[in-house]
Amino acid sequence: MRTTHGTALTTVVLAVLLAGCAGSTDPGADDGTPTAPEAVTDDTPEVPSVAETSFPGAPDDVTGEDTAVVAGDDDRHVQVVTFGSSTCPVLPTDVAWDDDGQVLRIELSGPDAYSGPCTMDLAPTTSVVALPDDSPDAAGLTVEVDGRSVVVD
Repeated sequence: MRTTHGTALTTVVLAVLLAGCAGSTDPGADDGTPTAPEAVTDDTPEVPSVAETSFPGAPDDVTGEDTAVVAGDDDRHVQVVTFGSSTCPVLPTDVAWDDDGQVLRIELSGPDAYSGPCTMDLAPTTSVVALPDDSPDAAGLTVEVDGRSVVVD
């Protein structure tokens, strides 16, 4: 069987391309077997939060990108919706009832709460916070959070 130089060249190029697609090899490995990429580890410490639970997303009735506080699933909980990095969310770190001012004060974590890398996206996070024993129920409650006052619906 007779082959031309063009066919032989095509065969060599194809073999080189296929070898490149087979994966990378560890230059230190003796046997030249492909190695898997290193696993990404999350070394970011967890922010101490007063929330019973936190999860990505926001309730349907929350719009915009400002911190919001809405009633929880029962009268003794509020849902605090914050916006920030999805990998380093803004979380409630303290909650206190001010009986003199008749206001619930919620403090949030700041941008320096995480020491590891954070994604530069803007995503909502909802944190469910139990009300202190001495506060009234959630409906109609005035809450100071993120430098402003909101009334819980």
